[in-house]
Amino acid sequence: MSNPPLEVSAAVIEDRGRILLALRKDQNGDPIGWEFPGGKRKAGETFSACAVREIKEELNADIIPTGIVYDKTTNIRLVGVSAKLKGSDPIPLEHAKLAWVKRQNLLSYDLLPNDVFLAKALTENISLPRIAPPQKLALYIHVPFCLRKCRYCAFYSHPPKNDEIDLYVKSLIAQIRSLLPLMPYRELSSVYFGGGTPSLLPGNALLKVCEAVKEAVRWTPDIECTLEANPAAFKEQDLKFWRQAGINRISLGVQSLQDNELQYLGRLHNAKQAKDAYLTLRKNGFKNISLDLMYGLPHQTISSWQNTVKELLSWQPEHISFYALSVEKGTPLQKENPILPSDAMTMKEYWLARKLLKEQGFEMYEISNAARPSFYSRHNSAYWDTEKHYLGLGPGAHSYCRFPYQNTAKRAHIDPAWKLITTKPLNRIQKLGERIYLGLRKTEGVKLTPQDEEIFHQQIEDLAERKLVTYKGRTLKLTRRGIELANQAMAEFI
Repeated sequence: MSNPPLEVSAAVIEDRGRILLALRKDQNGDPIGWEFPGGKRKAGETFSACAVREIKEELNADIIPTGIVYDKTTNIRLVGVSAKLKGSDPIPLEHAKLAWVKRQNLLSYDLLPNDVFLAKALTENISLPRIAPPQKLALYIHVPFCLRKCRYCAFYSHPPKNDEIDLYVKSLIAQIRSLLPLMPYRELSSVYFGGGTPSLLPGNALLKVCEAVKEAVRWTPDIECTLEANPAAFKEQDLKFWRQAGINRISLGVQSLQDNELQYLGRLHNAKQAKDAYLTLRKNGFKNISLDLMYGLPHQTISSWQNTVKELLSWQPEHISFYALSVEKGTPLQKENPILPSDAMTMKEYWLARKLLKEQGFEMYEISNAARPSFYSRHNSAYWDTEKHYLGLGPGAHSYCRFPYQNTAKRAHIDPAWKLITTKPLNRIQKLGERIYLGLRKTEGVKLTPQDEEIFHQQIEDLAERKLVTYKGRTLKLTRRGIELANQAMAEFI
């Protein structure tokens, strides 16, 4: 008579991306276990998946995950799994049964200070809150290189020298490997390569960067992965590497389809090259393309602006962003002190673009962004929602997320010398105000709470009296006039 199937339960204790301990019962019901300091993870494999795989390989058993128990206080989670031998029926592990671990067995492991609460929970059978799936994270990667700085550009960027791109890629990958695994229980829902001109990166270099990201943190199956591209700064032979890297959205910097306007801005492409670049992307299978435009330019006319927008719409892109030219300090344009169109003229161009976009089925979901249904920029939307966190890597990137060993979200950026700079967290009122003014950028407005009303009632009343906002059903929205004076309206909450 053969022995009955062996049923095994295992609990994986994970802290800030590291597997601390994996425990199981033997045939007599006594706890035994292994330590997993991270294991040998495969490309794109999470720490938890690695631990489950290692348990499976040791037991020669099929593993069935049963969910996550997560403690928000300590950023520690338990991943419950049940195992069965080949051919037997599994009995799923219940989270309540994780407390079978004996105190002396658990504490024989050298626990970190934050593990005390978890040890207490396991010992005393305290219920821990469970959440699934993990919290989403947006990742921004700054590429500080361009062929030539445009006359209006104030971003940190410059033409690369000698082997500077190679050195940057090596430094960036090192930063990815050191920071991303420390992000507690995140999975990436969007990745955005901004610049500078990210399309300047050789295709194989971009692939290496994306592979490093995938090895460090899990990507959601439907991830949005955007690459900014300049029509004059990419090679068709690199596009296969882009697709292999997981790039599925392109933001193409067209800016204008009038050659005189492009020349004035200092762009390196002309209108024909912009269209050729777009068609090349389509030919190579990119099905989500966003086009960037600029209005409010010196010498720009209503007619030239209308022709540009209509021509772009005839290409049938999925997304269009359009921004008014601003003269930034220290730029060549600022030194010339150009005569810009009047505010009335600039807003006439803005509303004309919105009208043309609406006629073609585009939805304005933010002050300067329009998209076809289901093609809203997931990454940019994270910037306008303070409930969502984003991590920035690269010398000109900013972050808003929880860093290791910190329970409060801090703003941070990495300076050109790759030094991580964090700023003080906002106080309670500043956080509420930020949520409101960022939310006002969205066409749907922002939903206010009774607390918001109590603190900002005077600002809301003043803006409503000036007809810059409407406030109905607890939703605060900019009016048409409010959109034209958006900076003034949003400044009331800073």
